[in-house]
Parts: sequence; C-alpha cells; structure tokens
Amino acid sequence: MPPTSPTAYLFGETLAKLEGEELETTFLAEIIPHHRAAIEMAQLELERGTSPDIRTHAENIIANQQHQIDQFTRWLDEWYGLTPEEAMAQAPEEARQEMETLEAETSQMVEELRQVSAGEDFDVAFVRMMVPHHQAGIIEFLEPQSRAVHPELRVAATSGITTQEMQVADFLTWLSGQV
Repeated sequence: MPPTSPTAYLFGETLAKLEGEELETTFLAEIIPHHRAAIEMAQLELERGTSPDIRTHAENIIANQQHQIDQFTRWLDEWYGLTPEEAMAQAPEEARQEMETLEAETSQMVEELRQVSAGEDFDVAFVRMMVPHHQAGIIEFLEPQSRAVHPELRVAATSGITTQEMQVADFLTWLSGQV
C-alpha cells in the first residue's frame, strides 16, 4: 500500500499555522479537489470493480464527498465570495505549493488506477490507493475540526474524519481477507 503522502502532513502543519478566514479558505481550497479525486477513483471502481462491498463503499464515497463538495463550494461563496479556484489563488505561498504537490500526487494515483484491469485486481488496487488518500483527507480535516470559525464547518470536518476513518478500517479489514 502506498504511504500517506508526506506532503499531506506538511499541509496539516501549514493549516495549523493559519487562523480564521485564512484557515477556512485554504482548507476548503484543498479539500474540494481532494474529494473530486476520490470521486473519480470511486467512479472507476464502479466501472471496473467486482466486489459488492467495495462497490458499495465507492457509491458512498461518491454520494458523501459530492455532498461535501457542494456544501463547501456554497460556503466559500456565501462566507467569502470566493470560488474554490479563487480561494486556492489567495492561499499562502507555502500552502499553494503543498496543494500543487498534493494535486500532482493525486493525479498520478488516479492515472495508475486507470492502468489496472477490471476485476478483483481492480478492487484491491482501488482499496490500496483509497486508504492513503482518505488518511491524507483525515489529516487535512484536523485543524478545521477544532479551529474553524464557522461551527458548521467544524461539524462537517468531524463528519469527514469519522466517515473516512470508518472506511479506512473497513478497507483494511477487507484487504486482510484478500491475502
């Protein structure tokens, strides 16, 4: 299984240095494309995977993360008058560099997944990539969970952590039965 991106930890440290609006907008600028990538991987699972359990997880990822993308995009607009792209452009330089690295790593992960043939091997590849992807998301959610200005963002971050932790546990359990 690929490790959790070291850049995700750096980004978590960067978020820990931010306050208020800057924390919220920088977090939202990153988590939206992060969720889009998870949805893209989950759609590939629905096209190529065979495990009913993993396909159900993929459907849940698509539903939950699309809901959060819509919610987060709306909040960026309502609270700060920003699109996700505008929020990204105004993020601190250090955060922008980390977000670009994370996006490149995620694109590479999606590309690698696209190379895997349909069937049981695809299920395994999807799970092996989704675990570190979710772990990176959990890291990103930590600061807004405790320090976001808007209580609804703190709640959404808590929900994101809980959902992704449960899926990681389910994925690891499922993987352990594949050996």
